[in-house]
Amino acid sequence: MLCSTSKEDRIDVLDEQGIKTGEVLSRKEIHQLGKIHRTVHLYLFENESKKLLLQRRASNLDHYPGMFSISVTGHVDAGEDSMQAVKRELQEELRIDPLLVKIDFLSSIRQDVVVTPTYIDRQFNDVYIGWADFKMEDIRFNPIEVTEVKLVPFSEFKDMVFNKKENFTLYEKECEQLLLFLKNTLNNNLA
Repeated sequence: MLCSTSKEDRIDVLDEQGIKTGEVLSRKEIHQLGKIHRTVHLYLFENESKKLLLQRRASNLDHYPGMFSISVTGHVDAGEDSMQAVKRELQEELRIDPLLVKIDFLSSIRQDVVVTPTYIDRQFNDVYIGWADFKMEDIRFNPIEVTEVKLVPFSEFKDMVFNKKENFTLYEKECEQLLLFLKNTLNNNLA
């Protein structure tokens, strides 16, 4: 097994089918080399309002700084499964207890993007949908990763993604799948 000796997060390298290769690299190395890895994306809805929670990424982050993004994103650490990772990231980024959130796996989507010549995203995004009762004033986001959170109606989120409104990271395939899922399960109440 090849392993990085870096103290930063270590991530399992995957093959083209999403199977672990046995190689483990630092987050920096995995992106510099363009190695395939796994991430998690959580779309978190507030139960009562049915609105989607969005976060603005901190300006010091290495990709998509200062942009609005979905509720929670993060890498799956070495030895971790994606459900463990989504719960960890929910706690780290928004300080929301994952035991208070109903989380369901939606799909896994392959994404390849060259953000910069030294930051290459080749990943499987494991997409989750979550439902919880929370108040905005109860969210204590981690200012190292997040500078702002807001709740938006799903129709506004669709507009942000499909019409390239605001400063938003793009996850069009995920949004399309999420729309289909919500239409089929909620009888168009959100979409």
